[in-house]
Amino acid sequence: MNELTVLAPAKINLCLSVLGRRPDGYHEVEMLMQMVGLYDEVTVALSGTGITVTCDDSTVPPGRGNIVWKAAEAILSRSGGERGLAVRIKKVIPVAAGLGGGSSDAAAVLAAANKLLGTGLNRLQLAEIGATIGMDVPFFFNGPIALAQGRGEMLTKLDALSQFWVLLVNPGFETSTAWVYKNLNLRLTKNGDCNKIARLKVRNIASRLHNDLETVTAATYPVITRIEEALMAHGAAGARMSGSGPTVFGIFEDENGCRAAAAGLSGNGWRIYPVEALTASPLEVYHTP
Repeated sequence: MNELTVLAPAKINLCLSVLGRRPDGYHEVEMLMQMVGLYDEVTVALSGTGITVTCDDSTVPPGRGNIVWKAAEAILSRSGGERGLAVRIKKVIPVAAGLGGGSSDAAAVLAAANKLLGTGLNRLQLAEIGATIGMDVPFFFNGPIALAQGRGEMLTKLDALSQFWVLLVNPGFETSTAWVYKNLNLRLTKNGDCNKIARLKVRNIASRLHNDLETVTAATYPVITRIEEALMAHGAAGARMSGSGPTVFGIFEDENGCRAAAAGLSGNGWRIYPVEALTASPLEVYHTP
């Protein structure tokens, strides 16, 4: 086997609380993260020596500035071999959208290369490598739902929720996570209890969605609030921005309601994706338990 193609899922934040600033300059966070069925397609192949990364989205950098390139470098270093890796990415998840697309792609590279190179790493070891690349990467080895703490790298894998649907609505522009945190006023955060929310049923979670980063992103981009209101008006049980935005998601208990809302929100110039919340991670088959 010289090549593998892996589906790299998006994530949403059912809860995102910023608890304070750490001495190391990062923020202390608590997040409830959930994988959803919107996927990039990541193909990893053994290839001579060195690393190449190509993507069908020209906004994704091809070299060392790409988190996927860093993932390939990290797993090659761990394998101790002389092989190279060629990575091809077919992008579907919007870039810089609060959906973790880059982190998921990096996790997919780690998982696929682990299989191709025969390194035999388990999910905790892969998550440990992922934490050196980006704070969201470890989540993709602990899904489909997990509680994240610390800088986001301390993960508690949780039992999957009952099946539900999510309508992702992206207004068509990018936001910078670094910019959001730089402009975050901790006096305006409310610190939702993500750990407690994780123990609730889907409908109760939907009514208690929380994201402290909205105090920055929605204040600058009022369209985020308009999208949330539109989702609620079209039957969502709850709606909130994911990550640092600008993507907003609504929670629906069934597919019909989700797709009806998607039809109702079409025509606004937004990118709309009706997807299932995942009950299993697509990366599970590429590593030992």
